[in-house]
Amino acid sequence: MNLKKIFCLLLSVLLICSLAACGGSKENDKDFVWSRQGYYTDENGNMLYVTPSEDEEHPGWTVGCMLEEGMHGWYIQQEGKTLHGNLVADYLDEDDFIVTVSEEGEDGLLLEIENGNTYHFTPTEMPKAAITVTVNTEGWGQVAYAEEGQEPVFDDEFPSQSAYLGLEGPETYVLAAKPDEGWKFMKWTKDGEVYSRDAQITVEFTESAAFVAVFGIAGTDETPVDLDTVTTLGQVLGLPNYGTSCSEDTYVYVFEQDEIFYRAIAECPKEVSDAVFALDWDDAQYDTKLRELIAPLKVTRIENLTEAIPTQEELDQLVGKTGAELLDDGWYNSGWNLETMEFHMSHGPFAYTVVFEGTVKNAEDFDEEDIKPLVVKSVTYSGLGNATSLD
Repeated sequence: MNLKKIFCLLLSVLLICSLAACGGSKENDKDFVWSRQGYYTDENGNMLYVTPSEDEEHPGWTVGCMLEEGMHGWYIQQEGKTLHGNLVADYLDEDDFIVTVSEEGEDGLLLEIENGNTYHFTPTEMPKAAITVTVNTEGWGQVAYAEEGQEPVFDDEFPSQSAYLGLEGPETYVLAAKPDEGWKFMKWTKDGEVYSRDAQITVEFTESAAFVAVFGIAGTDETPVDLDTVTTLGQVLGLPNYGTSCSEDTYVYVFEQDEIFYRAIAECPKEVSDAVFALDWDDAQYDTKLRELIAPLKVTRIENLTEAIPTQEELDQLVGKTGAELLDDGWYNSGWNLETMEFHMSHGPFAYTVVFEGTVKNAEDFDEEDIKPLVVKSVTYSGLGNATSLD
């Protein structure tokens, strides 16, 4: 796999992670201020990344490296005129990888590994992504990917429910999906449309796209149900499920029939909701017990979500609005790529890709509020969002 892409993915995990920092710190040299940060590479293609930690609870430095010895990255501390510590997170069952980073020459960095290996790095610029691809899941399962010609590998210890690819140009990848126990793979969607019903697919990425691996409860089928005759939730529990929610008085069940998404809203007495909340997620009979509880619930209405999806013409009317107007109207921002100014936003039961015009002043400390002055350039539908929410 392209080293830069692996390295970017590693760094994304580091910057999102909010776990305890490793390694202690000694008293810093008060006369020395560490200033070298960013991306670095050596003549053999090894890479190093240094940036201030964005976790206020765990100050220090985020250091990531991709060497022939493997990929490592975590928070370490400044000690005197160096950055020193263990680049293996404490929750990982791996051997320590102790490093010392020090300045070298006018703008370089020296990386010394505790085992005696040393690397000499100089600054480099990371290429901007021309194509961005997101991979997510609906239901319970995991995803994996690999470049064409390689086999995707699933990590059962740390399963992935999402992935991000930033590509410099068109490339072909293999996407794979694996359901959790009690679930089954249903299909892949691309930008909200059915793409394939094969669990493993080969895709040529020529443009930005949002792929979703959809999983349904095992034992469900697609036998048509006359929805006009449905009176209890049990009558639709055999259809592919795309999310549920339970409150003290309402149970919501999102399902699909004939490529159309529906939302069944049922009355849920408090004693039933209490029993649902009391179920143990780790119980092997969880799904069976849940079905027994919710099957008798009285359905008050079934909503056709698919027919409520805004047309592209309707979405085009949002062009020119500000981020502040979207937020005031109930839009929610869940992810972003500041290089392409693409934002993953939800409104009502649906998810969208919103491209903004403008720039963010401080990309290193981005907050949702920072989109307020930006202007909408385009909006495209990308699939179901939080379809179980009735707010």
